[in-house]
Amino acid sequence: MSFHDDEHEAELDDREDPDAEDADWNLDPAIEKCPYCRKAVSEDAQRCPHCGSYISAEDAPNQRSWWVVIGIIFLLILSALGWFWWK
Repeated sequence: MSFHDDEHEAELDDREDPDAEDADWNLDPAIEKCPYCRKAVSEDAQRCPHCGSYISAEDAPNQRSWWVVIGIIFLLILSALGWFWWK
């Protein structure tokens, strides 16, 4: 059997290319609304250019409240005093 048999040619002819209508030729990001100010924002944006809010909570920087920072400092001071006390 040679490579150019009718069976192989039929298999090659059965392939189908995608329809031009199904292809997404627009490479621009979609536009969605900011959940805070409701103005148009690119879907790739992390922050709204209008109000400055982060679009999603996962994009927002991790901010600890002031009482958590004070609590951590207090625990570090207690640990240092305890270390000196037992030494």
